[in-house]
Amino acid sequence: MPRGLAFQARARFPLTHMPSGKVHDKITVATAALAAPAVWLLTPSHDPLTSCAAVAGYVFGGLWMSDDLDTHSVAYKRWGALRILWWPYKKLVPHRSWISHGLGVGPLLRVAYFTLALYVAAHALLGIINTWIIPLNRDDVLRQAAIWLLAVLSRHQSLAAWALGGLIAAGIAHGALDRAVSTAKKLW
Repeated sequence: MPRGLAFQARARFPLTHMPSGKVHDKITVATAALAAPAVWLLTPSHDPLTSCAAVAGYVFGGLWMSDDLDTHSVAYKRWGALRILWWPYKKLVPHRSWISHGLGVGPLLRVAYFTLALYVAAHALLGIINTWIIPLNRDDVLRQAAIWLLAVLSRHQSLAAWALGGLIAAGIAHGALDRAVSTAKKLW
């Protein structure tokens, strides 16, 4: 490409930064809407509830469980007061590392981290309730909550699997967009 044309292309399409959180959000919502009919066709017996679970997992994965939770991002801020649960993740995970942006593994690690963070927060909250409000056995409460959650997941294995698949697909889409922009930056 002649030098002048490359400069003009860069001026019209500057690739100085990764896509912003707002860009990722818009792409997440747009691709979810565009993919919904295809997801419906892929689900067993074209079940609308299963399709909704997959698309909801994708949107949740793109907007709330984003690859960029390791930074002070739109997704991080979206959690409001609960973003304190993500603060250790943000401090411990290097941005754009395989832990946060790994295809497939990133979303699964975020789900595992979030599950652990919820457990620790619930354990602390139940300790405060036990000490200051009403005596209770927090281990029994947490055990009963885990039994209930596992029973729900067991009863709805297909929905849970499709929702998790949607969440993983959102992480893959996020990483693919970041990689596409990085590749374009190198080429231009």
